[in-house]
Amino acid sequence: MNMKKLAAVMCAFAVGAMMLSSCGDKEGQSSAAESSVSSSQPAQDTAPETEKPPETDEEWHDAMLRKSVVTLGDTAKLKEKIAKARNGDKVTLAYLGGSITEGFTAGSELCYAKLSCQKFAERFGKDGGGNVEYVNAGIAGTPSRLGNLRLERDVLSKEPDICFVEFAVNDSTDEDCQASYESIVRDLLEHDCAVILLFSVTADDYSAQDYMKNIGQYYGLPMISYCDALRYMFENNRMKWEDFSDDKSHPNEKGHALVAEMIDLFFAQADVTETAPREFPAAPISIMIQQGMKLLENEEIEPVSLGSWDVGSTVNYFTKGWTYEPGTGNEPLVFKFKGRFAHLVYKEVKSGQFGDLHIKVTCGGQPYDDKTVKTVTKDGFGNPQITLLGMQVDETEYTVEISMAEGSEDKKGEILAVAHN
Repeated sequence: MNMKKLAAVMCAFAVGAMMLSSCGDKEGQSSAAESSVSSSQPAQDTAPETEKPPETDEEWHDAMLRKSVVTLGDTAKLKEKIAKARNGDKVTLAYLGGSITEGFTAGSELCYAKLSCQKFAERFGKDGGGNVEYVNAGIAGTPSRLGNLRLERDVLSKEPDICFVEFAVNDSTDEDCQASYESIVRDLLEHDCAVILLFSVTADDYSAQDYMKNIGQYYGLPMISYCDALRYMFENNRMKWEDFSDDKSHPNEKGHALVAEMIDLFFAQADVTETAPREFPAAPISIMIQQGMKLLENEEIEPVSLGSWDVGSTVNYFTKGWTYEPGTGNEPLVFKFKGRFAHLVYKEVKSGQFGDLHIKVTCGGQPYDDKTVKTVTKDGFGNPQITLLGMQVDETEYTVEISMAEGSEDKKGEILAVAHN
């Protein structure tokens, strides 16, 4: 993408954000750094520093659970959903995240998401909790950038009442991730969903939770951090990473059960705690906000030309894309659509017979970008990966042409979806 065009677009976004901010309630639009949300109260059972420190294993365990509840946030929306569950109405709990949420290591029945949903049903459901429904929208390798593209397909279409968002070990801390994460939060809130942020950590102590906490504070959201809880236990020599995980990032069965306990404690505290209401901020923190993304697979968008590509793809949860096989002529796959931000989702691998993609983009009939995308990387494992096609202040007609790059005509390629807002 031409750097002058990029600078112009960024400037336009910044001006638009300033205008939006000046038109709203300034009290509700302060920056995340300045935001101090009175409704975001700390966990009610957190022990004061002067209290006797834990001594027994049980006391340490309870202290760890309390440490996980960063803040109850504004509990009003959550209390509405709890009341629905108690009344016998259908209540849907959704979990959006990566492989931790999907249940890697523990499996689909023993993952924290399934266990915590069961605990919610037992605690608040009617007649055994049969009115509580469960949606696991965790997919391995998903950062918030891809999570934002999947949000409508995998979560909003299920009409969730409560949604957990877990991306702290898959996200970097760059502007793209922060904007995507905030876009997820805003879209969920605007769909009358109670949003709960969950923060994870790796064996190397990596977590993107700091920026996520800022966003959570800005919107007055409940936040649970097993990152904080584990750090507390590690610092006091009460646990080792191996007690929680069998690899570098995924909880084992005991770890998943522990995270479910933390969530259950949060629900118990939120149920009995009144907090001051929090107004939804009219302006987002990020000027790169990308709400309302639509993920379009081969049933939602028909190419202008299939070229040398066939319908179908092979990635889990993304089987409705398009595939290129060697020796078929390398005619481009062509899409046309209107949008502001636009992305392409493709298959990424570590090795094998996959080649580089050549992508040509025009916006409003004018050349916009011409680039090569590598599909074979050291981190690939047959996962969905995304690349930005373009960003515009106003809705624009995109034309996207995808072919195999020069030298990769004898390799395979898979396009999984296009996305835009």
